[in-house]
This record gives sequence, structure tokens and C-alpha cells, in this order.
Amino acid sequence: MPNTLNIGGKVYGVGAEKSAPISVRNPYTIDSDGHRLCNLFLEVTQRCNAFCDHCGSRCDSKKREELSAEDFKAVLDLVARKLGTKGIMLNVTGGEPLMRKDLFEIVEHAANIGFSWGLVTNGMLITDDIIEKLKETNMKTITISLDGMKETHEHFRHVEGCFDRIIEAIQKLKEANFVEHIQVTFVATKNNLKELPDLYRLLTMIGIDSLRVSNIDPIGRACDNENLLLEREDYEYLFEFIQRHSNSSLPVIWSCTHYFGNTNDTPDPTGRKFACFTGIHTASILYNGDIFGCPNIPRRPELIQGNILKDDFVDVWENKFQIYRNPERTKGKECENCKNWRFCRGDSFHNFDFDKMEPQYCFKRMFEAKSSVKDEERMVPTEKALIEKIREKQECSLKFEVIPKAGFSTTVIFTPKAVCELKNIFHYGECHPTNLYEQQVALIGNKIGNFYIVKFVVPAVLINRASNMAATNDFCFNLALDEVDIINENITKSDLIYQDDFGKVCLLGLAHSHPKGTDFRFSMNDTKNHKEYCDKMKSFITVLVNPQEELLVCFEGKDCIQAKLILLH
Repeated sequence: MPNTLNIGGKVYGVGAEKSAPISVRNPYTIDSDGHRLCNLFLEVTQRCNAFCDHCGSRCDSKKREELSAEDFKAVLDLVARKLGTKGIMLNVTGGEPLMRKDLFEIVEHAANIGFSWGLVTNGMLITDDIIEKLKETNMKTITISLDGMKETHEHFRHVEGCFDRIIEAIQKLKEANFVEHIQVTFVATKNNLKELPDLYRLLTMIGIDSLRVSNIDPIGRACDNENLLLEREDYEYLFEFIQRHSNSSLPVIWSCTHYFGNTNDTPDPTGRKFACFTGIHTASILYNGDIFGCPNIPRRPELIQGNILKDDFVDVWENKFQIYRNPERTKGKECENCKNWRFCRGDSFHNFDFDKMEPQYCFKRMFEAKSSVKDEERMVPTEKALIEKIREKQECSLKFEVIPKAGFSTTVIFTPKAVCELKNIFHYGECHPTNLYEQQVALIGNKIGNFYIVKFVVPAVLINRASNMAATNDFCFNLALDEVDIINENITKSDLIYQDDFGKVCLLGLAHSHPKGTDFRFSMNDTKNHKEYCDKMKSFITVLVNPQEELLVCFEGKDCIQAKLILLH
């Protein structure tokens, strides 16, 4: 097994200064010819002060035989001597690492011999004294778990009162100002998915560096809580959320979980290309000394490569781990003829069922499954039935206006509440000081077949407003999407008039004004923006308003086709 690796012309590994560069097809995939150690996990304990519903290791508070601090220090000395410390990130994990009283003896030694180290913690035990010790031992990064807002997180972790302590700890770490990167991890489940936007807004105010989102997997204790597992529409919601916030001031990143459909040329819906690095660039030393891949994978005997109490860790890393580095390592029967195999490689190692020799989770099964009922065969209510349903719920009169009257394939219906909001925001029929410059609103509601039902009209940001021009960008658009999240979070708490059986609302489109004295037609920028939003949302409407002259027109789809507009009163 080669013990050096050429990355970008630079050679890494034992004896690198004497070795000629080796051939590497791609150093960050299973096809690597070399296997540089980039991430080393130290599982310093399996004890934990929580009892999380998703825990892959089934950690609890029971005392177990653990390696001594001297054993951990000795193996770190070995790695530093034979592989060096540059380029190896030391991730200290558990269980809950802070339950170990001699933890700081271990990490102080690691820092002194040159390792960069980070802590993975549930955050419950972080105090002023702990923060001071983290600073003294030169901790670079910290990852803290939050799986929803207060009630949901505490129920999921089974520790009452922990949420406020964690938030306070994060704020104190920010004030201490020595950590290079503070990350919060969120494990998405059926029970907490709706709270992700609320948690995101809270963390934005605190000012952490990143939010890392992962899905709950059917491993460990999660196997006892299958009701928490996500379905296709849940993943689609997560992907949209991640894409929207990937370049925000608080970036949202997707965890190293599953293959979701990338190719050589295109990323997956999370913006990444899938790769599982366990045993290739990632290893761990478990609490009992076992030499292993990623701590999340099943702890099967054939996956344990040795034990530091009797084996040389570096020798094991360089000459074993064959089961991890076999390109066919997770190729089950159903994978043999799969068109995604060369990108997926059987999905994540922690997701593989080694008894059945197949992945527990499969992109092909979930995202390529054909619906039993084609969209065009679904029962879509008639225009009359939809209007009657809205009237019944909002108790509106028979009065409504249609703009235009007939001959259009798409219909946009504004509920009475939405009509009031639209006319109030634009000061419809008035020459108001604010409506003499362009204004913009978000149109939020439901799409059913070829019908758009606008239920909420919310002010939306425009940049450089003027009488005959204004600009919009991704920031403005994302704020409108945030309003959608807020509405969905609060519909069940609102007056009954806003609650119906249409399901969650979404952003249907935008409306903006061309005030008195300007052309009442799409400008080149209007057309460009509308088409870009259609690409993002698949379907999209734009309503143009001249408030002073009481003119309205609606366009739908990439071809900007005029839609039938119905305003209920």
C-alpha cells in the first residue's frame, strides 16, 4: 500500500520528502490510489448525559472501560511522529466528551505536539470554567447540537431545561472570541422539520459561523423511532432550504449523508457531489482503543481493523482498511445494473446493510419512484368549486371581478383577505406619496393544478426604488421565502379563517407596481427576473399593478403567458 499521496503536485505521507509523486485519479474519492489521513476522530468516551432518540451509538450514562489519557496521548505521539500533524484535523467526540474528567489533559497534549483539534458536544456541560479550559488548550472549532426549538430539542434529547443552557453557552463562546469556527448541527426529523427556519433565525441573531443539517438515519436508537424518518417531500424541503441559505451570512451546509443524484458535471440538490470518505481519508480511535472508520458506521467485527493497545495505528492505517478501500465495497445485487452506481457507490458506508448487502436508503428508490397516479390524472377542483370553497371559509359575498374575462389556460384567484392586503399595500385607487415609486409584494398561497390561490400578500424588499425603476436580487427573493416559512409555522396558531385543507403555502410569485405615468407593460428587466424565478420555482406568476389607474395584469410561466385573474370580495 503506498504511504504517500500526491495532491495538486504536493506529496504527503511518510517519507514524502524522498518519494516521487504517485499517480492519483482523484484523491477525495474511493478511487484514490493513496489514502491520506485527513480526519481523525477520538471517541474519548461513550458515556453521555443525554439519551437522544437518533443516537447511532446508543450512548447512555453507563460507565464503560475506557482508554486512559496516557493511551490516547501515546497514539497521538505515534501519529505525529510517523504522519506529522499538518493536514490532520483531530475531532474529539463521544458520547459526550466533557463527561471525561481528564479530557483537557488529552487535548492539551494534542495541541502541544501540533494537532489542530475541535470538539463535538451537546453543549449542556459548557460553563465559564470549561470555556477557559477550551481556550487554554487552543481549541480551533466546536460543533454543538440543536435539533429544534426549546420544547422539541429537549424532548428529542430527553434533558429538560437544556435548551437555554446551550444557547447561553454559544453566546459565551462568541463573547470569548477565540474559536475559529462555531457550528451548530441540526438532525432533521419528522418532528422538528417545521422548526428549522425558526432555529435558523435565532442562530443568525447569535452570529454563529455555520449551520450543518443532516437527516436522521435508521441506525442505532433511530431504529426504535422509525416514525421520525424523513420522506421524499421532507428531503425536497430541506434541499430548497439549504440552497436558499448556502451563501447567506449564516451558511447552511448539508452533512456527509447520502447520494442524491449528482453526476460528473452537475452537483446534487444540496450543491455537492457525493463521496463517503470513511476508511479512505477518515479514521477513528474508539473509546476502547479499536481502530475504526467513521464513528457513525455499524460496529461490526469485520469493520474493526485493530486496537491501539496491541497494534501500531499508523501501520494499520497504511496496510489494512481493505474493506473500506475496495471500490466495490458496497455493491449489492440491486446496484449491479444501476445507472447511478459510478456516482453513488452504494451510498454512505453507515447506511449499508451488510447482512442484506444493499443500502438501507436508496436515491433511485425514493427520488426516481413513479407516482401511482399521474399528475394529469389527479382530481383538480373546478374554478367554481374552488371559489365556493374559499367563499365558504372566508364567508365572502357573491361579488367578484375577473381580469380578463375568458380564454386563458391558467387562473389566479385572490381570496378576499388577499385582495384587501393587495389594495391596502399599493394604496389602490389613490395617488399616495409611497405608491408614486415602485413597490413590490410577495404572493403566497397554494397551487392546485392550473389554479393559483393567493391567500397572503406580504411586502417585499426592492432596491433603489424610483418612480419608473427599481431593482431586486436574491436577497430580496430569499426574504420573501422566509415569509413563507413564518406563515407555515404560524397558520395553526392563527384565526380559523386562515386555516384550510389546501396544505402548506408556498411562494406563488411577486407583484410590483408601475406607477402613474410609466408604461404598463413588462420591461426587459421584468421579463428577465420573471424567467429566472420560473427556473428557481418551476412555476411562477408576476402581477403588474398601476395603483392610481386601478390596472392589474398577471403573467405565468417562462413564456410570460397572460393568466385569468379573479379577485374575490
